Amino acid sequence: MTQETGMLDVGTHCAYCRQLDFLPFHCKFCNLDFCETHRTKESHHCQWLLDQERNSQKSVPPQTLKSNDEKFFKSLLPEKGYIRVQQQQHSPSTPKLKPIKSQVSQGTLDKLARFFKRSTVHKSTSAKNSSNKLVHLSQLKKTAVGDQRIPIANRIYIWCYVVHDEERDKDAKRESFYLNKIWPIGRALDAIAQQFGVPNRNNNFKTTQEDKLSLYKVDQSTEEMVQLDTSGRVANQINDLDTLYLVRGTGTPILRA
Repeated sequence: MTQETGMLDVGTHCAYCRQLDFLPFHCKFCNLDFCETHRTKESHHCQWLLDQERNSQKSVPPQTLKSNDEKFFKSLLPEKGYIRVQQQQHSPSTPKLKPIKSQVSQGTLDKLARFFKRSTVHKSTSAKNSSNKLVHLSQLKKTAVGDQRIPIANRIYIWCYVVHDEERDKDAKRESFYLNKIWPIGRALDAIAQQFGVPNRNNNFKTTQEDKLSLYKVDQSTEEMVQLDTSGRVANQINDLDTLYLVRGTGTPILRA
């Protein structure tokens, strides 16, 4: 005997919303039936679409773009000060200090010569014996002044004279000081001038060469007085126990015995 088909046995339930639909749509991608509302792959979130997305992600390494973006971003940033100093110290092409020729009047040179004649000048302490050098450095550290915010590992300890065009040069004292090795020479000059109370007008565009401050030291290899380049780094031009001369004007001091 043939069993009669009831009303509820006709049609198919939507695989997405379970609504009974008498004219269902069949998806050939996931092999399921859906109502009119969910007949498209996007509307019923077809498994085929999910599989395609996973496969595309696997084909392209996720870290490739990230690493390239990081390299590009880092290339736009300047190197930190201590990194630049390390690079310059290990660079075989680091230029050696050269004496800077005088560009001022003879009067300025005479002023500098008179300073060395009037004053009891101590030359840079360049003890050949390493033990003596350590002793001198230890003594210098006890009296040196400077910015206390400078990390101890970054400090370079020096002696410094201020050259005046006055009678007080007779009593000129060699002052102890410490600098930050990652500073530019220009910043070191500013710090020394501030410590000694010397008026510093180097940053004023109206200041003439005769009124600008400069730093000098004796090159131990040539025994010549050289002017320090304000754009260079302290670590590349100044060493522990060096003696610096803060001079107003661009004339190179003549060191007398």
